[in-house]
Amino acid sequence: MRMRKWLPYVLVFLLGASVIASADAHTVGTVNVNASQKTKDTLNWLAHLPNRTANKTVSGFFGGYSGHTFSTQQLEELRTATGQHPGIFGCDYGAGWASASDPTTLINYDCNSGLKSYAAAGGLATVNVHYPSPGVATGGNLNTKLANFGDLLNPSTDTGARWRAYLDKTAVGLQDLENAGVTVLWRPFHEMNGDWFWWGNQDAAAFKNAWIQMYNYFTVTKGLDNLIWIYAPDFSRGNRTAYYPGANYVDIVGLDAYDDNPASSVTGYDELVALGKPFAFTEIGPDSQGTFDYAKWINAIKTNFPKTVYFFAWNDGWAPHRNQNASALLNDAWTVNRGEIALSSITEAGGSGGGGGSATTLYDFEGSTQSWAGGNVTGGPWTVSEWKAGGASGLKADINLGAATKSYTLYRAAAHNLSGKSLLKARVATASWGSFGSGMTAKLYIKTGSGYQWYDSGAVSVTSAGTTLSLSLAGKANLGDVREIGVEFGGAANGSGTSSIYADSVTVE
Repeated sequence: MRMRKWLPYVLVFLLGASVIASADAHTVGTVNVNASQKTKDTLNWLAHLPNRTANKTVSGFFGGYSGHTFSTQQLEELRTATGQHPGIFGCDYGAGWASASDPTTLINYDCNSGLKSYAAAGGLATVNVHYPSPGVATGGNLNTKLANFGDLLNPSTDTGARWRAYLDKTAVGLQDLENAGVTVLWRPFHEMNGDWFWWGNQDAAAFKNAWIQMYNYFTVTKGLDNLIWIYAPDFSRGNRTAYYPGANYVDIVGLDAYDDNPASSVTGYDELVALGKPFAFTEIGPDSQGTFDYAKWINAIKTNFPKTVYFFAWNDGWAPHRNQNASALLNDAWTVNRGEIALSSITEAGGSGGGGGSATTLYDFEGSTQSWAGGNVTGGPWTVSEWKAGGASGLKADINLGAATKSYTLYRAAAHNLSGKSLLKARVATASWGSFGSGMTAKLYIKTGSGYQWYDSGAVSVTSAGTTLSLSLAGKANLGDVREIGVEFGGAANGSGTSSIYADSVTVE
């Protein structure tokens, strides 16, 4: 982030669902052989995402600085704008721009409670730590290069003693997350190839030694077995791999990248991927705040950076919902959001499933409506080739946007047994014509049991570009007796004219 030019950063990734690797899938192991099974499985799941045909890249969003600005307000603004909670939510433990007589007070992990709640709701999370400089008795001095970086290795020096105290305070927060079953993607010394942080542009050998010392202190001395280690230089500077401490100390490599033209201007991807580790965009955002088209980022990932396992968008003026096309970013078929993380197994080939296991297609509308009906539609449904999520055809119905009732449905009233399943999904879209006013939403739903109990995915903004609807089946009653599956579209009060709605690729896993 541009604010990041005055703030250090650690990325913590928290997982609220268990992951079990299938026996026949190639396993990507953590560098810490003593890592918890959840931590091992989390890395393995992330590493296999690029093998899929859809749901390949986890979305992420920053929530602020713990003890200062951290909240869920902008997270919920993003949810309102897109209909999606991102797969990853994050906070920052540090206040490296500030100073205090006891600089360890500048490290704060109160945001852990918010991250635990996010995990419990089925999400992942990050924690960013912007450390104060250990070379100054009162901290602060985030932007002043530390003159004797080797002092970090020697706790008998004033700098080394403060650094050790910072690590001890951080370890308490990380241990609290481990006690709660949270796997942490740990990203120390981010943008180390830049010249804007106290650890930046240091002697490469001294930097590597400091990284390795931290690794050993956390994993061996502190016994933290929930950490996934992330190496993330800045894309805009050279020496992107010069500070790489070695394959034995890094699980994921990434880039921080703020640019208005990511497809043409972001460099370093091939260089980082060549290190042989899973790749992520560990921070993304625009240079031009407020006017940036976030569709550029997901399109760039798809065409230029296809091995990206997650992206992490910054908040405030860099936030997707405070720029343009946030919905295109979070509702693309490649994007994995909260509610689409239903991890049960790892498959090498992947397929289109979003939860890590194999998906079963219930309806693909190839040459037939497969007995689906329409509610409050003016024509159809029919199978058409003008829009489809895959294959040769999708399902279409015409609607009147000016009708008194603004709810339109496509559905199949028939018996379905979804026992043992975790996630129902569908792709939907609207036509490009018609006056939608303030917009169209859609929700995927089921009705279960003799009482026709209604469960839905929640309303998500939908346009002609299409979006994926995901309904978690966890905790739903009478899944062995599902009476109806459908999509309910909702029009705006100020809509007018006629248009069409589409559905395709209804799957369960």
